[in-house]
Amino acid sequence: GYPQDIYRRIVEFYFDKPNINEINQKIPLALDVACGSGQATVDLSSYCDQVIGIDGSENQLKEATTRDNIEYRCSVAEDLSFLPSNSIDLVTVATALHW
Repeated sequence: GYPQDIYRRIVEFYFDKPNINEINQKIPLALDVACGSGQATVDLSSYCDQVIGIDGSENQLKEATTRDNIEYRCSVAEDLSFLPSNSIDLVTVATALHW
Protein backbone atom coordinates (compact mmCIF):
# COMPACT_ATOMS: atom_id res chain seq x y z
CA GLY A 1 0.00 0.00 0.00
CA TYR A 2 0.84 3.64 0.04
CA PRO A 3 1.55 5.82 3.10
CA GLN A 4 -1.60 7.40 4.53
CA ASP A 5 0.22 10.74 4.49
CA ILE A 6 -0.22 10.80 0.71
CA TYR A 7 -4.00 10.72 1.04
CA ARG A 8 -3.96 13.30 3.82
CA ARG A 9 -2.01 15.66 1.59
CA ILE A 10 -4.35 15.06 -1.37
CA VAL A 11 -7.42 15.85 0.75
CA GLU A 12 -5.81 18.92 2.32
CA PHE A 13 -4.84 20.19 -1.13
CA TYR A 14 -8.28 19.49 -2.59
CA PHE A 15 -10.10 21.37 0.15
CA ASP A 16 -7.35 24.01 0.47
CA LYS A 17 -7.01 23.38 4.21
CA PRO A 18 -3.67 22.93 6.00
CA ASN A 19 -5.00 20.33 8.44
CA ILE A 20 -7.12 17.29 7.59
CA ASN A 21 -8.78 17.55 11.01
CA GLU A 22 -10.48 20.75 9.79
CA ILE A 23 -12.16 18.88 6.93
CA ASN A 24 -15.52 17.29 7.62
CA GLN A 25 -16.56 16.38 4.10
CA LYS A 26 -15.50 14.05 1.33
CA ILE A 27 -14.38 14.57 -2.24
CA PRO A 28 -17.49 13.87 -4.35
CA LEU A 29 -16.05 11.77 -7.20
CA ALA A 30 -12.49 10.60 -7.85
CA LEU A 31 -11.03 8.72 -10.79
CA ASP A 32 -8.06 6.44 -10.11
CA VAL A 33 -6.35 5.87 -13.45
CA ALA A 34 -4.44 2.61 -14.03
CA CYS A 35 -5.67 1.37 -10.68
CA GLY A 36 -4.35 -2.17 -11.07
CA SER A 37 -5.80 -4.26 -8.28
CA GLY A 38 -7.05 -1.17 -6.47
CA GLN A 39 -4.51 -0.46 -3.71
CA ALA A 40 -4.82 3.32 -4.00
CA THR A 41 -8.48 3.10 -5.04
CA VAL A 42 -9.45 1.44 -1.78
CA ASP A 43 -7.53 3.96 0.31
CA LEU A 44 -9.06 6.85 -1.63
CA SER A 45 -12.55 5.48 -0.97
CA SER A 46 -12.23 6.54 2.67
CA TYR A 47 -11.93 10.16 1.59
CA CYS A 48 -14.40 10.19 -1.32
CA ASP A 49 -18.11 9.69 -1.75
CA GLN A 50 -17.43 7.66 -4.90
CA VAL A 51 -14.28 6.38 -6.62
CA ILE A 52 -14.01 4.95 -10.10
CA GLY A 53 -10.94 2.83 -10.69
CA ILE A 54 -9.98 2.15 -14.28
CA ASP A 55 -7.39 -0.22 -15.65
CA GLY A 56 -6.72 -1.75 -19.05
CA SER A 57 -6.26 -5.22 -17.55
CA GLU A 58 -9.30 -7.34 -16.68
CA ASN A 59 -6.98 -9.67 -14.75
CA GLN A 60 -5.86 -6.83 -12.48
CA LEU A 61 -9.45 -5.74 -11.89
CA LYS A 62 -10.48 -9.30 -10.97
CA GLU A 63 -8.08 -9.03 -8.01
CA ALA A 64 -9.40 -5.64 -6.87
CA THR A 65 -10.85 -5.15 -3.42
CA THR A 66 -14.45 -4.01 -3.51
CA ARG A 67 -16.20 -1.35 -1.44
CA ASP A 68 -19.71 0.05 -1.69
CA ASN A 69 -18.42 3.36 -3.02
CA ILE A 70 -15.99 1.95 -5.61
CA GLU A 71 -16.74 1.14 -9.22
CA TYR A 72 -14.10 -0.61 -11.32
CA ARG A 73 -14.04 -0.44 -15.12
CA CYS A 74 -11.80 -1.96 -17.73
CA SER A 75 -10.73 1.08 -19.69
CA VAL A 76 -7.60 2.91 -20.71
CA ALA A 77 -6.93 6.49 -19.67
CA GLU A 78 -7.15 7.65 -23.27
CA ASP A 79 -10.84 6.67 -23.42
CA LEU A 80 -12.98 8.22 -20.72
CA SER A 81 -16.03 8.47 -22.95
CA PHE A 82 -18.12 6.64 -20.33
CA LEU A 83 -17.89 9.75 -18.12
CA PRO A 84 -19.99 12.88 -18.53
CA SER A 85 -17.96 16.03 -19.16
CA ASN A 86 -16.81 17.85 -16.02
CA SER A 87 -17.99 15.04 -13.74
CA ILE A 88 -14.73 14.14 -11.99
CA ASP A 89 -13.50 16.13 -8.99
CA LEU A 90 -10.12 14.44 -8.53
CA VAL A 91 -7.88 12.36 -10.79
CA THR A 92 -5.12 10.20 -9.35
CA VAL A 93 -2.45 7.96 -10.85
CA ALA A 94 -0.46 6.01 -8.29
CA THR A 95 2.56 4.28 -9.82
CA ALA A 96 1.47 3.77 -13.41
CA LEU A 97 2.91 6.75 -15.28
CA HIS A 98 5.86 4.65 -16.42
CA TRP A 99 3.46 2.40 -18.37
